Amino acid sequence: MNGIQKVVDLIFAPFASLAPVWGLAFATLLVTAFALVVYKYTSSQKGIKVAKEKIKAHFVEVWLYIDDPLLILKAQAGIFGNGGKYLAYALVPMAIMFLPVLVLLINMEFRYHYRPFEPGETFLLKVQLSSQVQDWMNAVKVELPQNLELAAPPLRIQDTDAKGREFREIDYQLKVIAKGSEPATITAGGVSQAIKIYADPSGNPRLSPVIGSGFASSFWRPAQLPLDPNRGLEKIEIAYPEADLNFFGWKTWWVWPMIILMFAFAFALKPIIKVEF
Repeated sequence: MNGIQKVVDLIFAPFASLAPVWGLAFATLLVTAFALVVYKYTSSQKGIKVAKEKIKAHFVEVWLYIDDPLLILKAQAGIFGNGGKYLAYALVPMAIMFLPVLVLLINMEFRYHYRPFEPGETFLLKVQLSSQVQDWMNAVKVELPQNLELAAPPLRIQDTDAKGREFREIDYQLKVIAKGSEPATITAGGVSQAIKIYADPSGNPRLSPVIGSGFASSFWRPAQLPLDPNRGLEKIEIAYPEADLNFFGWKTWWVWPMIILMFAFAFALKPIIKVEF
């Protein structure tokens, strides 16, 4: 999984010094071009064209025979029937492109939905421990880089979650005193784990507010390597602020500009790739 993330990082690397919208636009262009190529070579282009033409014809029938309920019902049945065929032609391309597109979208989420901390801001660092850690209240030590400092004494919590499982957590309120992205070191039960806390926007890094253990955590939260469950750390949370993407003056969730760009790229590339969709 780490190798895949390195490839994705190379895609975004040329845009590290530019505004986030340019990296988003390039990634959307790649996704759109890839989807159109897959769609062209794995779907029935002739069947899609015929289904679309029949759907258009049935809509015309509805307009022409507006006073004949029986013909309207037949036209509507034709619309739904050919619509089903149209969707069926898309199943194979969607299955092929699902995983690679999902990986890129997950990376975009953690690049554009959160932002690094700024000097003067305070945030919570939550460390959740496994039950194997003995004397857990005194077993955890956090070594901070020079750009961070402890803003309040640690808060220790022992409770049960929604599923009735007991958890142990230590919360640290930290303050950013300067820009930087040097790692902090968390030691639990004598075993250390380094994590990066980003307080520098340069490079448009991947930011994940949750670091867990196992393959699932690495896939869905690719910002950092997953935790080793044998080290006594179950989960680490870093309360990164959410960010709005500046889409040429419109500040919004990054998904909306991506959808707009995807439609624009799709229609621009359609005659070039010569694909029917």
